[in-house]
Amino acid sequence: MEQNILRKMNLDTLGIGASLICAVHCALLPLLLTVLPLLGSHMLENEKLEYGLLSLSFLIGCVALGRGYFRRHRRMVPLLLFAVGFALLMTGHFLYAAGWWPPVIIAIGAAIITGAHMLNLRKCKQCNTHKHRP
Repeated sequence: MEQNILRKMNLDTLGIGASLICAVHCALLPLLLTVLPLLGSHMLENEKLEYGLLSLSFLIGCVALGRGYFRRHRRMVPLLLFAVGFALLMTGHFLYAAGWWPPVIIAIGAAIITGAHMLNLRKCKQCNTHKHRP
């Protein structure tokens, strides 16, 4: 039953959503951090949340793009875009530099990851050669 749910669920769409949630979280965090202490909330500066979002994005990306590659289109470009985007995402998160560089690097990485999922989705829909597996 779980395999049927995974087959029907579009993991690329889920990956796009996870990347966008991560990008929105990272973009809004500096703005919200100025207001949240007034409300007594420190949820968004939690490192576990950061690692959870990064892990979720990586896991969904690996499964979605891996399935697309091995079961459908056999194109490396979505996988390479995902690797570059995730490397930028990680660099932005763990780059200890002040200023506007880390959020910009994170946003670019999230955009590239989103593009990789969109390209993978398009390639999966266009491929007629490797549709031998569901």
